[in-house]
Amino acid sequence: MCGSINMERGKWRVKRETVVEVTDVSKIYENRWGSIRVLNRVNISLKKGEFVGIVGDSGSGKTTLLNLIGGMDYVSEGTITVAGEVISDFDERQRTLYRRRRVGFIFQDYNLIDELTVYENIILPFQLKGKEIDGKRIDSFLEMLKLSEKKNVFPAQLSGGEQQRTAVLRSLLSGPDIILADEPTGNLDSKNTQAVVNLLRLFSEKMDKTIIFVTHNMELTRNCDRIITVKDGKCIN
Repeated sequence: MCGSINMERGKWRVKRETVVEVTDVSKIYENRWGSIRVLNRVNISLKKGEFVGIVGDSGSGKTTLLNLIGGMDYVSEGTITVAGEVISDFDERQRTLYRRRRVGFIFQDYNLIDELTVYENIILPFQLKGKEIDGKRIDSFLEMLKLSEKKNVFPAQLSGGEQQRTAVLRSLLSGPDIILADEPTGNLDSKNTQAVVNLLRLFSEKMDKTIIFVTHNMELTRNCDRIITVKDGKCIN
């Protein structure tokens, strides 16, 4: 079983339902020199509303694990179940729908669409899912993140911190079951880093979102409920 450290945030939470179940998952890549086992029989169980930090050295398998949970890659062995569905059995079409409807992604490089304004970038997932857009709610979060004055400008006119806050808000507001954040603060200064982490924690606590936060910065994991360490493709204490 994957090792984890319980982190207390003021008080212990009540028992919650399991949202993500990773069971004996391995990922093996083939090349002309042979097989590379990136992940080796990993087991993780994540609860609804948990804010989980995943740490480990570069090349340890952190991002691969995130990609498998997010349906961006296939498992070689084992199963991944999300909200009762065995996503590791999905075909390409099912995985595309799963990513669109159930998962929010936050990356280090923002992934904003240059031709869309801040507001248009944020509402894009709503449009793709055919969901109602609550403009007042979006405006309230833009104000909270000090982005109100940037609402109608394009990504090229934003600072790095503003771009990342926009990307985080786009993922969080689109209503996913789980949010996967892969080094989302890697390009930010300390002030913007803390703003992004605080926002993720807020959505975990207040909106009951399950958030998986990959980082090299152990200091940031103080905000997490649990820390999972990946080393050489395995989970350890």
